Amino acid sequence: MHTRTVLARLAPLAAVGVLVAGCGGDATPVTPAPDTETENGAEGAATELTIKINYDEGSELAPEDAEPKEWTLTCSPAGGDHPAPEQACADLEKAGGPKAFDEVPEDQMCTHIYGGPEIAAVTGHVDDTEIDTEFNKSGGCEITRYENMGSVLEP
Repeated sequence: MHTRTVLARLAPLAAVGVLVAGCGGDATPVTPAPDTETENGAEGAATELTIKINYDEGSELAPEDAEPKEWTLTCSPAGGDHPAPEQACADLEKAGGPKAFDEVPEDQMCTHIYGGPEIAAVTGHVDDTEIDTEFNKSGGCEITRYENMGSVLEP
């Protein structure tokens, strides 16, 4: 009888563990591409991204004075007009390089929470992978995906 009681108490905890684990991302490290720096320092970079941060206009959480932001980011070599290109490139590599831009699978179980009004559109390329995606904070999986990008989206 004691074993059944312990198992009944552990079942909800195990279910929460499965949900939390399901919201994580695949953070496979990527080997940096060879340095492709040219005379101007950015042309031929292994990573070239345009990042646009906007705010959901219908959100009560959007700052009243929030202005859209737009940056370019290059890695290998780090550059562009991003406020923190070296840190952003390191965070991008830590997040999994091109895999960091994978969409959340439609059948992924995620919590229904709201993390903020930020919407980030990212286009360009990482190594040979073309990037054209959007990040937001509407749901646990999307929040995790946004936060995994670190200073790429939040310098």
